Amino acid sequence: MELVTGLSFLKTASDLITRIKESLAARDIRLDEVLARIIEIQNLISDGRVAVIDAQEQLAEKNRTIQALEDEIRKLQGQLSKRRQGHVHDNAVWKVLDEGAEEGPYCPNCFEKTGNFIQPHRGAVNDGLVSFFCTDHGARNFLFLVPVRLCGESPSDRPKPRPTPVLRSDYPMR
Repeated sequence: MELVTGLSFLKTASDLITRIKESLAARDIRLDEVLARIIEIQNLISDGRVAVIDAQEQLAEKNRTIQALEDEIRKLQGQLSKRRQGHVHDNAVWKVLDEGAEEGPYCPNCFEKTGNFIQPHRGAVNDGLVSFFCTDHGARNFLFLVPVRLCGESPSDRPKPRPTPVLRSDYPMR
């Protein structure tokens, strides 16, 4: 709106200049009228400049907003691309590579919350399942189990299972 106002002021100033020139050519104007018109033209040009400067500031602000929105779009498109790349199955997230192979496992909780592929820490193997835990969850680790067959291990490479704790009733209770 400011730009239209500024241009309007400048057009009015231009029209006044044209009328002064015509009046001077016809010698149909007095010197004091010329001075009054020149002061009016100066005021119109000054008001026009202010309006154009305001319009320029508004345009710069809109350009900053557009840039911020474009940055946000790029960020969201990246997140969406990551989301499309991740597949959830067998209690974990797997990243689908360009050739169609899967890489992983990744923490399903991190992927669900942030869309990031966070590599968990590997734990023991028990009953054909590898335990994984993710430490990116504050004070409490997130634990999940993945079938051994998906972890690319041969039976000789597997860590030994931890013994299950036995509660014995012959220990004295205090």
